[in-house]
Amino acid sequence: TINSSLYSDGTAAGLDEAVLYRLARIFRWQIDFTRDIRPNDQFAVIYDEQHLDGRKVSNGPIRAAAFSVNGKTFRAVRHVDSNGTSHYYTPQGESVKSMFLRSPIRFSRDTSHYTKNRYTPVIKKWRAHKGVDYGAPQGEGVMATANGTVILAGRKGAYGRVVMLQHGKRYQTLYAHLSRIAKGLRNGTSVKQGQTIGYVGRSGLATGPHLHYEFRVNGAHRNPLTVKLPRSRPVPDGEKNAFVKTAKLWTTRLERLAPR
Repeated sequence: TINSSLYSDGTAAGLDEAVLYRLARIFRWQIDFTRDIRPNDQFAVIYDEQHLDGRKVSNGPIRAAAFSVNGKTFRAVRHVDSNGTSHYYTPQGESVKSMFLRSPIRFSRDTSHYTKNRYTPVIKKWRAHKGVDYGAPQGEGVMATANGTVILAGRKGAYGRVVMLQHGKRYQTLYAHLSRIAKGLRNGTSVKQGQTIGYVGRSGLATGPHLHYEFRVNGAHRNPLTVKLPRSRPVPDGEKNAFVKTAKLWTTRLERLAPR
């Protein structure tokens, strides 16, 4: 059970930092670890340990894990496909991986929400805030939330230094008030999900260091915290029956550890 943070309560329970990092990576498409985790949330993880002559030498992969956050439970089960590549899926065989990460910064706090009417202290006016602001230290890395192509890397009025990405035909994301843009990034550059594309700053109209993040669908702004995100591919049809049987075993064991 989380009393203060995943890191402190996880290490207190005997988990290595590396295991906690892997655990957070598995659920980073469902859970924004900068804002969603609260006291009394629960997590459970089943993972391999590798021993030699009675001594632990390393951690193996996470076999299954679960998070209960604000009354909602997420579960993930590891599956190695016919090509030998491992992925994590829900017990029903849906990918836990979405096309987009929930947050472009690993550890921060959201300081201003998406709203149709917000007082802007810099210009002293009320106007719509069509994104989410993440408070973070100057120079903190900013990640691309999905694979995409750079359509703008430079200055853009009140946004200051900005990177804008195109993701397929429908989706765009924007990252503003950067202190600097990652080296080599220019219009037409391809980026990968999780790649550092810039660094937190206060360029443009900003009262302090933070990241302004926007999410657009067919050109229309959507709330990055609540927009429904497209998922990646499920377990291949030919492997699904075997996976579901294995998933039932792991789900039962997870429920014994975290019964919610």
